[in-house]
Amino acid sequence: MNSLSAASMETDLILPIERTRRTDLYLFGGKAANLGELVRAGFPVPPGFVINTSAYDRFIAQNGLGETMARLNPGSGGTDIRAAFTSASIPLEVEQQILSAYRQLGQGAVAVRSSATAEDLPEAAFAGQQDTYLNITGTESLLDAVRRCWASLWTDRAIVYRERQGIDQGTVKLAVVVQRMVAADFAGVMFTANPVTGARDEVVIDASPGLGEAVVSGLVTPDHFVLKKRRLGWSIIEQRAGRREVIIRARSNGGTEHVKGKSGEMSESLPDEVLQRLACLGTAIGHHFGSLQDIEWAWGNGKLYILQSRPMTALPEPPPDANMVQRMLASNFTEMLPVRPYPLDMDVWMPALGSAVEPIFGILGLEWYFRELFRVEDGIVIEFVPKLPHPTWKIVLAPLRFLSLFLRYNPIKWQSDPLLAATLALARELDSLDPSALSWEQLLEMLQSAKKIPWLGAGELRRRYFPRAAFALVRLRLLLVLLGRKGQLGTLISGGENKTLEMNHALEKLANQIRSDPELMNIFAAHHPEDLWSALEDQASGRIFLTNLRTFFDLYGHRETTISTALHPTWKESPAMVLGILKSFAANRPQVQTGDPAWQAARDEILKHPLLRFSPLRSVFLNLLTEARTVLQIREDTHFYATLSMPLFRRALLELGSRLVNTGLLDTPEDIFHLKLNEIERIGGKLPPSADLTAELRASVIRRRKARALLEDRPLVDPRLLPQRISNGDTLLSGMPSSPGVAEGPVCIVQDASEFDKLTAGDVLVAPYTNPSWTPLFQRAAAVVVDSGSVASHAAIVAREYGIPAVMATGEGTGILRDGEKIRVDGSRGTVVRVTSTEVEREGQEKMIT
Repeated sequence: MNSLSAASMETDLILPIERTRRTDLYLFGGKAANLGELVRAGFPVPPGFVINTSAYDRFIAQNGLGETMARLNPGSGGTDIRAAFTSASIPLEVEQQILSAYRQLGQGAVAVRSSATAEDLPEAAFAGQQDTYLNITGTESLLDAVRRCWASLWTDRAIVYRERQGIDQGTVKLAVVVQRMVAADFAGVMFTANPVTGARDEVVIDASPGLGEAVVSGLVTPDHFVLKKRRLGWSIIEQRAGRREVIIRARSNGGTEHVKGKSGEMSESLPDEVLQRLACLGTAIGHHFGSLQDIEWAWGNGKLYILQSRPMTALPEPPPDANMVQRMLASNFTEMLPVRPYPLDMDVWMPALGSAVEPIFGILGLEWYFRELFRVEDGIVIEFVPKLPHPTWKIVLAPLRFLSLFLRYNPIKWQSDPLLAATLALARELDSLDPSALSWEQLLEMLQSAKKIPWLGAGELRRRYFPRAAFALVRLRLLLVLLGRKGQLGTLISGGENKTLEMNHALEKLANQIRSDPELMNIFAAHHPEDLWSALEDQASGRIFLTNLRTFFDLYGHRETTISTALHPTWKESPAMVLGILKSFAANRPQVQTGDPAWQAARDEILKHPLLRFSPLRSVFLNLLTEARTVLQIREDTHFYATLSMPLFRRALLELGSRLVNTGLLDTPEDIFHLKLNEIERIGGKLPPSADLTAELRASVIRRRKARALLEDRPLVDPRLLPQRISNGDTLLSGMPSSPGVAEGPVCIVQDASEFDKLTAGDVLVAPYTNPSWTPLFQRAAAVVVDSGSVASHAAIVAREYGIPAVMATGEGTGILRDGEKIRVDGSRGTVVRVTSTEVEREGQEKMIT
């Protein structure tokens, strides 16, 4: 029968499921209409029938319930009307048709489900608002379940939900679906897109033994699976064992019972092939309906059944389409950009920082501009955009350009390049200036001069010396492959001196000075880092110490706490950060490393290889090793020199801001970062500016400040851009393997530089991001776990230097881990596992025995 008239459907109060249609939602409700579509399309739906809304209308009319419902207010009266429903009688004709259909179905156990006319809609799911009754047996139980389904339309939760959705309470009606009960071994819910990330090429399945009501009602933590669509089918990319708090099973005499399950036994879960069949079935249903679906399913006696399907609602936007290179880029920038740059940063600091990295792409004939990595509106940075370098016609000249640089610039001699001396001289000259003594025009000139430092000290030096150093690294790797030692590359290029390690050694010397002086130890033990400077000034030994600390700041005080904005103070401008590190260092002596450095031991072992007995090949190996070892030093040290300009920018800009505060244009000096450079230039040093210009710029500051505040909870880098990680039930966290080794220790979460003093020796440092200013902590940490970053991050490089395991780009380590809990970090596999109390006790017993 291809079509039915509305009149005949209303006369036939009971219809088989396959005769229901989505076009007649007012008769069947959302659940029944969708099930009818599925049956006719050939999907495995348990047989059954539908009691349409006309039967509901007759029930209401016969029992005089209409006036009572009309007087209902949201959240009140629901209990009374439900009692009236459950005690009322079903019209005789309706009852006879229900029992006739039940006999045709076989009179066995059935599931009785509500199907409201306002549910399973694209804009509102109404999930769980009406009731379902499982394993109903016998005619009286069936009729009672039907009445209770009708009554569930008027629970307090359903009334309030409809009110919030703006649905007229008087227009809602309810049909009832009666289906043959499925004896489910497993059941649950499937989403044909990832409801958390919005990924449309993923299916999420939650499953639990027994009936699916345990999952739907939230009584159980289910087994959780994420499957991803591949070219050759579906693959499981994530699986997590549930807790099996309870299992709902059908009783032999009707109804259900709750029994205790066994937690975490994935071996008793759905087989992989069933999960893959479910994923295929789910996507086919989605294609049939033309929308992503939220599906309830059951698996019993080796068969899959679909119990319900409705459109997914409140689905996030799909994650950005990005390849692995773009994801790696995003991971690095998550570390670099923990704070959203301000409008003035985008005109001053970001172009300067870009000049430190952009020239290297010119060698290859590629164009890549730092500022283009952001979507900006009215000066406000909205989000990071992972743009890749694009080729230009100059790419044909790349081999000649590379050869020229290779022949002209030996990386071993990079530190004697006159450009480095010029960088240091310019930084010293600008640092000697007193911003308060400069005119408006001279302050702007100071900014322009400071912008040259990152290009001189990093961009151009990297352009000159990276090509040959990188080529040496490539050839060294090839030689190691030939020698059967390719796994030694990381060790061979580690252990080189650089400014970051030099700075950390200098901090250790200051810590030794504290430990050797009881008076200094008492001062540091008794005071918070914020109060230490003044406490040190009150004591003779403290004043001597501060002299040494000032010398340290002269050399390393420009180290940034956050590189994405020039507004944040550097170490010299906020000495409490360094004093916090020293407080922790003084209380915890470092582990003393004995013997030759690891890289030397690896080199000496490789030199024993028979092929390297030949002098020419031996010389090639040693020369390549010497040049390749400069790669990390050049990268780290040029970063150090590039950031010499950060405090210069900050001082000049805050001085300009102070002058605008005096005119009434700004409320605080820091507010100048909400302006653009061309707006500052418009002022032209004419203070106070005209009333019109003052009003215009003040309005811009207020507007941008509000716009920026609205973005505070929105990450600058979309977390869904980060490299995707495969995890399993045993892994607490997974990320990028970044420094080899395995270590255990208690978690110490350090959110920012103000918490540096929290870390004690043997802790596992867990951080949202890191930069060179964090690396002194690595001398005490047992391992490092970071939400962002990559194998090329400063944190990863220094972790390898110190020989501690590191896992980068976990994405959520600071959110999942808790201070003090013991974890095991595997830097070779990129995993973090919780150490159970049983393991800790066993380890303690073993130590006692030995």
